[in-house]
Amino acid sequence: MGQRGKIHSTVSNGVRPVFDPDLPPRVMDRLRENPSSLVRETDTARPWSGHRGKLLVGGLAVAALNLAWMLGHVWLITEATGWYFVGLLVQAVVVAVGGIAALRVTPRTSLPARLCGNWARRGWIWFSLSVLPVTILTWMPGPEGPWLFSVLVWYSPTAVYTAVALWVAFGWTRHERLAVAHVRRYLVAADFDARGADLLVGVQMTVSTVDEAGGRLGASFDTAQPLRILRAEEWRIASTLYRYQRLRAETRAESADAASERVRAVLARQRQQQEAAYRELAAQVDRILEYGAAVEEALRAHTEWEQIERAEARDERIAELNVRASSDSGSAGVLRDEALGAVAARQVRDELIDRALAAGRLLTAEPDHEG
Repeated sequence: MGQRGKIHSTVSNGVRPVFDPDLPPRVMDRLRENPSSLVRETDTARPWSGHRGKLLVGGLAVAALNLAWMLGHVWLITEATGWYFVGLLVQAVVVAVGGIAALRVTPRTSLPARLCGNWARRGWIWFSLSVLPVTILTWMPGPEGPWLFSVLVWYSPTAVYTAVALWVAFGWTRHERLAVAHVRRYLVAADFDARGADLLVGVQMTVSTVDEAGGRLGASFDTAQPLRILRAEEWRIASTLYRYQRLRAETRAESADAASERVRAVLARQRQQQEAAYRELAAQVDRILEYGAAVEEALRAHTEWEQIERAEARDERIAELNVRASSDSGSAGVLRDEALGAVAARQVRDELIDRALAAGRLLTAEPDHEG
């Protein structure tokens, strides 16, 4: 348990989102890229609440108004000019208010990537205010051309505003909709209490350590199979912890309203069984942490070897400096000692890598657990 506390203290207090390894890779990548869109399963009873519902309703309303204006404004300007200007003013106000409101109600973490910068947000505001200037530009006399040119001039601006409104309604919420669609295939930090987070952070720290070892140790340390096993174990342990927490909460709630000693005895037995399951999970996490510690030792030895290698590479230049500084070139013994130190460091590194590989084979040999 002490080792788990040490690992917990070296990372952030929160838990990274945990994904079902059987999720399609493309879906998992999209969910990983937008962690702010992930929601708890208990929060999906009203998937269109909050800013998502406002964007949907507001975007569709603005799009409908623009579509109606696109279909009727040519007739209005020729048959009812006064009503044309009223309609133009209404469209300009609705587009401006809708565009700025969309920016205000949407959390910055949920905005499309292209609108996260300050300049992009200012550009969006200017776009929302551009209905009147753009419409006035369409009144300017242009070169004589085919009728298609006139159609484009009169209808394109409104078509653009309609398309953008639909993009706000559906494009700005696509990450949330994907997250809601797969809400049973991942778990977020808010799904775990302190005890669950303590276990899970240790597993995630080991995953990060092995991933780092694969990049730094190269071909001498194959991490493909250990990472696959660790990620499967991460999901199994996370989903089991989630079930454990929900069952424990149910048992505690019923204990407060127990009607008799017999009911309390049944609930006490269930609490004991739940705690036994937690202890078993903790023992499995400890085995994973032992593997992670072996990999960490190999990484530290590799770092030491790299540093000695760099120091040894400077020895030749230092020796040349000594020759220039003194006629007595008696540094051969020093160089020999440095070389022996580098060889010893490499031997220690290789031995620790072998130990980490052996621990990985033991991890692989662990029997599968049912979630």
